Amino acid sequence: MGPGRSLCFFGSGAATARRGKASPRACRRRLHSGMKARAGLFYGFGFLLTIGASAEAPEGLPELNHDPDRARIVTEDLDRFWEAWDRAAAAPEQRRDIFQRDYLDRATPGLEAFFELRIGEIDRLLRAIDGAPRYYASVREQMDQVAAVEAPLRRAFHRFQELLPGAVFPDVYLVIGAMTSGGTIHLPGILIGFEMNARGPDSPMDELSDWHRRVVRLVEDLPVLIIHELVHIQQAVVGRLDFEDLLGQSIVEGAADFITERVMGDHGMGHVHEWALPREAELWAEFREVMHGTDTTGWLYGGTQEKDRPADLGYFIGYRIVEAFYRRAEDKTAALQAIVRMDDPADFLARSGYGTEKPH
Repeated sequence: MGPGRSLCFFGSGAATARRGKASPRACRRRLHSGMKARAGLFYGFGFLLTIGASAEAPEGLPELNHDPDRARIVTEDLDRFWEAWDRAAAAPEQRRDIFQRDYLDRATPGLEAFFELRIGEIDRLLRAIDGAPRYYASVREQMDQVAAVEAPLRRAFHRFQELLPGAVFPDVYLVIGAMTSGGTIHLPGILIGFEMNARGPDSPMDELSDWHRRVVRLVEDLPVLIIHELVHIQQAVVGRLDFEDLLGQSIVEGAADFITERVMGDHGMGHVHEWALPREAELWAEFREVMHGTDTTGWLYGGTQEKDRPADLGYFIGYRIVEAFYRRAEDKTAALQAIVRMDDPADFLARSGYGTEKPH
């Protein structure tokens, strides 16, 4: 997950509200355990083997889908948001009730999850709108681009399946949130905060904070974000997401960027790589000193900037470790499976040869 991204396991009730405020590490632990409990799935011999659902699997969850053409791109919540927007404009004194009744009470499962994880209360949504009313209005102008995203995304899903046979393809939900998250995953779907991914050429960016101005994306970039989150789904199902140490978390994120690049030709972190590559030796020496600790400060989940350098440089280090592992492998298909199934960061690093060989 890069800037504006977040990842968490979706549950229900008060516990879920607390989860929405949890750290990325805690969220990953919950998602990992939930996905494992749901299916007990592992990669083997080039395809996904079902070895039996756990007796502790949460009830009421949909079956995991392995067909890229069956994964839905759900946009109903976008339409309902704008219906509520128009009605509220005509009756501003009833705005809160209108958004509750016409948007939130009619929510898809994706919006229900996103609301509990990333919004929390209707007043937070309304405050976000009030803080950037012209920007929110401009988001509507990008709606006609949504349909154009589905074809390249569907092609990306099929390419993903070619690289990782038997992969899981959850539904993708596009929702309007409170400018708090560009993308997150829950069990078993991908949730996209559309307002964080709907910058246009004439968007009134002056209403946004410095952080928002740096992280809001173009609609056309959505497939890259969605594929990154799709990698995390696979890791939750067949590998691990619940690492405590900086090294493990960095490899998890680097793996998502690396596989996204294999699928899309872009990992969305070009600005970080451009800054980091000339400084790689120094960064690795610094990272190596702290990689077995649990403090991710300065390396992961820091927004977009850490003092005089880009944030999230752990993504770069993780990517380079994964890339080195892949380069060494004779069987590239098996290598991709091993990358997704990685469950021992120190062993994976040793097998990659990163830090002991001249970088490419």
